[in-house]
Amino acid sequence: MPDHVQIAIIGAGPAGLSAAAHAAETGTSHVLLERAAHIADTIHKYQRGKYVMATPDTVPLRADLTFEAGTRERLLQRWWDEADRLGVNLQLEADVAAISGARGDFEITLRDGRTYRADAVVLGIGVQGNLNKLPIQGAENGLVQYQLDDPDAYQDERIVVIGAGDAGVENALALAPHNAVTIINRDHEFARCKTGNLNAVNQAIERGQLKCLYGTKPVEVTETGLRVETADGDGFVACDRIIARLGASPPRKFVEACGVRFPTDDRHALPEVTETYESNVPGLYIIGALGGFPLIKQAMNQGYEVVETLNGRRIAPADEPILAEIMAPLRPLDVAAALQAIKRRVPLFAELATIK
Repeated sequence: MPDHVQIAIIGAGPAGLSAAAHAAETGTSHVLLERAAHIADTIHKYQRGKYVMATPDTVPLRADLTFEAGTRERLLQRWWDEADRLGVNLQLEADVAAISGARGDFEITLRDGRTYRADAVVLGIGVQGNLNKLPIQGAENGLVQYQLDDPDAYQDERIVVIGAGDAGVENALALAPHNAVTIINRDHEFARCKTGNLNAVNQAIERGQLKCLYGTKPVEVTETGLRVETADGDGFVACDRIIARLGASPPRKFVEACGVRFPTDDRHALPEVTETYESNVPGLYIIGALGGFPLIKQAMNQGYEVVETLNGRRIAPADEPILAEIMAPLRPLDVAAALQAIKRRVPLFAELATIK
């Protein structure tokens, strides 16, 4: 490969893969560096047979890769095929240790000692490599796991799922037909689920297909189960396995070492970027979940848009016409200014990732 490329893309998830595909399609010299042995590591780790939704439906797809709702397996195979057809310069098992330099001459150093140089760097590394762990006593023992690869591999077990978001709910529903499943929910409802998952889990609970302990906090993992704290006092759930789906946090230490600043000390904070996804480090761009846009379609659109920007073509975000219509009452403010005004005036949105 050439000693110096126009764009070095870190992370072959939906955002990075889309950026590399558009670079290949436009003849832009590039390298796509992925630390795993496969593309789209987060999707690769979805449970077997998971149906991937192409939401939001109202946002058009901008990408040289296709993306339609379907199974995880079909989606991954299609992306492999399309990346190969387009000639994406993909380097697998390429674990980036450091990024230094400046616009026009970045140096990317891998843990195995290899180096790459690039005019610009695009970070599409996401956050799923930094899974949140159970912060309780005993969580390090063999009873606890943080992924579910194949639900059919577990039969006739007592399984506790901690986490009431989409990942936890989907795991619980997939395990329930052949196991006795209990969900631990800190809240009194499933407030963080997509509508389809919400309806499915509520129906499963009503039918007795799985159990949910609401308003419950995990306290300690023992050799035989989980001690919990409820509004009625302490309790214990005997189980053979605990699956904790607690989300993930940004890889802050690595990102800060690249010179990128975070707006607050909160471990869940995301770096601020401009409307073209550029960080405070000139020439270093952040797209996808690390930039506050975790949905696959959003991430793919950003990958396309950042390459257009780096090729000198100004392109508005794909969702800008939709936002413009919604924010029409705020005119004469444009979309970016209106979003900033909302962020300043509504405390709930104060710590959201900023597009400047």
